[in-house]
Amino acid sequence: MNKMMKRTMARLSTITAVALVLTLLLGATPAQAARDRTPPTTPTNLRVTGVTPYSVSLAWNPSTDNSGSVTYTICCANVSSETFPGPASTRIYRAGLEAGRSFTLRISARDASGNASRYSNSVTFTLPADTTPPTQPDVSLTDVGPTHISLSWSSSEDGPYVWFNVQMNGSPVRQGVRDTSGSFGPLEPETTYAFTVQARDFAGNLSPLSDTLIVTTESASQTDTTPPTMPGNLSDRGMSFEDGETWLFWDQSTDDVDPQSVIRYDVYVNGILDHSLMGAGRTILYGNPGVFNTYEVIAVDSSGNQSAPASLTTCAGAIC
Repeated sequence: MNKMMKRTMARLSTITAVALVLTLLLGATPAQAARDRTPPTTPTNLRVTGVTPYSVSLAWNPSTDNSGSVTYTICCANVSSETFPGPASTRIYRAGLEAGRSFTLRISARDASGNASRYSNSVTFTLPADTTPPTQPDVSLTDVGPTHISLSWSSSEDGPYVWFNVQMNGSPVRQGVRDTSGSFGPLEPETTYAFTVQARDFAGNLSPLSDTLIVTTESASQTDTTPPTMPGNLSDRGMSFEDGETWLFWDQSTDDVDPQSVIRYDVYVNGILDHSLMGAGRTILYGNPGVFNTYEVIAVDSSGNQSAPASLTTCAGAIC
């Protein structure tokens, strides 16, 4: 090896050693160490320009950066924050805000290299109470069969969330749900049902009750004679307890006419019908405590055809 090659290899070793030191001490590669390390200027004069029950309007004097662009983060309300790209000097902020409460926010800027500015001044404000109820829900029929009725519903609200209570024939069938649609059953064929929906907002304000929707289920098919498949793999997954509480799980049946969502399951405990449910693959019920119990699940389609029973015998507790 000639002297020139030796000198070249020595220089390379020195460069490698320097790179290793930079990586260990700075947590960065030489390329990263040479990147932009100048943070944006601090956004200033953060101020409140307006409030609603669930939002605050903010303005500030914007940051500048040698890269020409920044991203802002407004922090924090109920540990929530909002990050958004510049250029901007105003923002309607909503994350984590609740009507009738006081909050303190501040803003910072970050450039594309990850350099962060200092936080701006803080602003403290109190949001007004929410006294406006959601609008009266609109309720629509989306599907009907011999044993089920499917609906959709909607309501407008000035806050972040709205919950719904659904009643069928005056009795609750969904309570405090954020869903805006649902199927109801198992129902009786050729039977009329009345549905109403009411909305509730974050502050507890209740909407007017929806107009009543009247729906009559269809008649059962007289030509469908094929039963659903037997529910598969019935098991308690070890969840049978000494007080008799038992969790049952099964693979949902299929049918040549009905979708799985409208197949009814009749659940028996020791030969006695305990309850029925629709479009499900699990349930909770109670057997006799401290002894063996036999559970059966039978699938039933909208024409009344019944599958073979899936059966499980299990002990309610460790003393059997």
